[in-house]
Amino acid sequence: MTFRQRQALELFFLLIWCFSCPAHAGTYAVIPYTFSWIDAGSHSKLGPTTGGLYSATYKFTGNSGCGSSVPILDDIISDDILLGFSFRFGAIDFTSLRVMSNGRIQFNNNTTCGFGSPVTQLPYPDTGLNYSMRIYGNDLDPTLKSEVSGYSTSCTSRANCYVSYASVGSAPDRQFVVTWYHVPEWTSTNSASGAYDLQLILQENGEFIYQFGSSVRGPAAALAQIGWQISTSDYAVSSVGFPTDNSAFKFYIPGSSTTVPGKFNAFDSTTAAADNTGYIKTKIAGSSFTLDVVATNSTGATRTTGFTGGVAIELVDASSGSCSTYPTIGNAAIVNLTSADAGRKTVAFSESNVWQNVRIRIKYPFFSPSVIACSTDNFAIRPYELMAVASDSNWTSAGTSRTLNAATASATPTHKAGQPFTITATAKNAVGAVTSRYNGTPSAGTVNCVLPATGCVMGTFSAGGFSNNAGVATSTTASYSEVGAISSSVSDANFAAVDAADGSTLAERTVSSAIFTIGRFVPDYFDVTLNTPVFSPGCGHFTYIGQPIKYATQPVAEVTAKNAAAVISVNYTGSLWKISPSNLSYGITPSYAEASQSLTVLNNSVPIATDNGNGTGSLSFADTTSNILAIARGNPVAPLNAEIALSFNLQDTDAVQVARINGVAGNNPVKFGAASAGNGIAFSGGNKTQRWGRLTLSNAHGSELTALLMPLFSEYFNGTAFVTNTADNCTILSSSTQLKLGNSNTSGGALQAGTTAMTIGSGTSTAILANTPLLAGNGGLSFSAPGAGNTGYIDVSADLSSLPWLLFDWDHDGGHDDAPTAKATFGIYKGNSRQIYLREVY
Repeated sequence: MTFRQRQALELFFLLIWCFSCPAHAGTYAVIPYTFSWIDAGSHSKLGPTTGGLYSATYKFTGNSGCGSSVPILDDIISDDILLGFSFRFGAIDFTSLRVMSNGRIQFNNNTTCGFGSPVTQLPYPDTGLNYSMRIYGNDLDPTLKSEVSGYSTSCTSRANCYVSYASVGSAPDRQFVVTWYHVPEWTSTNSASGAYDLQLILQENGEFIYQFGSSVRGPAAALAQIGWQISTSDYAVSSVGFPTDNSAFKFYIPGSSTTVPGKFNAFDSTTAAADNTGYIKTKIAGSSFTLDVVATNSTGATRTTGFTGGVAIELVDASSGSCSTYPTIGNAAIVNLTSADAGRKTVAFSESNVWQNVRIRIKYPFFSPSVIACSTDNFAIRPYELMAVASDSNWTSAGTSRTLNAATASATPTHKAGQPFTITATAKNAVGAVTSRYNGTPSAGTVNCVLPATGCVMGTFSAGGFSNNAGVATSTTASYSEVGAISSSVSDANFAAVDAADGSTLAERTVSSAIFTIGRFVPDYFDVTLNTPVFSPGCGHFTYIGQPIKYATQPVAEVTAKNAAAVISVNYTGSLWKISPSNLSYGITPSYAEASQSLTVLNNSVPIATDNGNGTGSLSFADTTSNILAIARGNPVAPLNAEIALSFNLQDTDAVQVARINGVAGNNPVKFGAASAGNGIAFSGGNKTQRWGRLTLSNAHGSELTALLMPLFSEYFNGTAFVTNTADNCTILSSSTQLKLGNSNTSGGALQAGTTAMTIGSGTSTAILANTPLLAGNGGLSFSAPGAGNTGYIDVSADLSSLPWLLFDWDHDGGHDDAPTAKATFGIYKGNSRQIYLREVY
């Protein structure tokens, strides 16, 4: 039977036996006894009259001093009832007694009655109550509902509510039994409540037994006294309340041979058998343990081997005070030492809560003790374990909304490295209940890396400072500086410090948590450093509007993952590198803008991400060989400087974003350049100029005897008119693919490649492009002489499908989508270029 399991004994001791009572002699000792209820259904019932439902011989009577007169049975006493044998109480033999309705019996023809609360009206000791026993002195009222009109009571039938008596058994073991069965307590003038089962048994050998059955407590249950009185100097009493249901206690006169110890001690059961002193090592809350109690002489040096009797054993809080005043922990156990124990007995204990400074207190006799002693050694009852968990409210704040136990590279939730989070350590006993008295301060144990599984660089872990409330230690300032996940534990080696010198090992004194995972940690932010990208002009020192632009130096963003303290998170690599430019939700798409013009973006492919393996990496945009963009081509505009910016949003798949750009605070979008005057991405040589251009062809006429020059120039709009683009030394025209020739004498009039010899009369003429690329904007186009007498023409056009930025609205339909055309004629009079009007008169 454990300390907790002795419920009948413990609660009886706590609720009944008062250890702060006045000092007095104690004729009777008391021990716990086996509860064995005697069925009183057939016993004689006491009532207001004799006969009928009640005893044929004895009845309750309304003597002087009682609180009521029959038929009301509240505060009333019976006739003198014969026992059927002689019972010695104190030093006198009695053969009869009276039963008082309020839980008493009285000898020596004592007719003291009284009324009202027996605690406030007639508390022990009282000169009018000598030679009486009080099993439970509540204001009990066995009045039947049918006996008093309008009375509200649960006592409706003498079959289930009565006070009875009977003499049972045979000599020399006869018993006189008085029973209060389902009797309520008086609560007001017209009502009663509760239902108490009490049984007082007088034994022919001079012992008496109090039994307490299953009862319904009324409002005054905590006030009733229990005890006995021979005289005002020889009595025992308590006023703490009704004991545990189904408990019993036996009162007896100790024999004259009983040896009374001078003191007691308690220590671990492993203490050597001959020792009277010893240590009590650290114990575990919720787990049973045994201690040995010894009875000794007053110095504690000699074992009192002849001692027998019942002692009260308590756990007490020895944090302050003295042995007799230490507060009791839980309830007391009543233990009987027999002659076989020889003054030393093993007692089982169990305490569900934790205590830092505990002693064992032993009292004898437990009924009005004269010897009170405490164990010489104090000890701690510590928690069985700490249940530790990491949590947060969000990834930058401590709290308990989310449990931080993600242990894989893709698991959630995530918390930013270096930002505070919460560690909660709940102290629990051996059966998993919270030990609300734990007020210790845990500390972190060894920290191990969970992620990354290989190549982990340990960061700095701090459990922070703990506060404690009702057994739960909480830190809201825990932090970890690196990316990944870790495991750790928390422990408290100081809670049981009182046992540091009594042989308790550090392991025995220390309460620890299991190893728990903390994570997953991600960077607090990205620190980005941008290079200086450079565009390459499309045409040497300028670019035609609509002409594709390439990079001379591609944009590169150097990315560094950092924690909240701006320290590089070197574990941000491998599976923990979460920058994924092509991710559908967190991808990186470049965006271009120009200060005043629309853009045609030709290449906005995602950047190439490079993981450097140390918390840094890069994003490389485009390349130096691909066309990237062009200024959108609308109506002709004056030359302008291109102010182009590239922007992108940097965030990884954990939603970590940029917070610093080029050494200063900055957020998304990250920008190379700015789309404003003078702030765009640079061009090689500073050549940002954009010109709205076109290619022109003009008609040509000449002799068939000489080569014919045809004007072919590139031009640009200067804001007022088109002028030759003398800066164009880059436009390349191919005779075979970009010149188209045709006349009726060649291939049936079908257009021919520019390298075709065109039939003119009986001769041919071939186009020649002298300047490719153009020279100062001039293509140097000419046709060879077809020869004497070979007259004719060649229609000339350009195919600018690969040079759309040189198209123009030659057909005046509003769309700049036409290539230039012209005609070359040989030997055909073209007229006087100076002649305005000619008229012939016949």
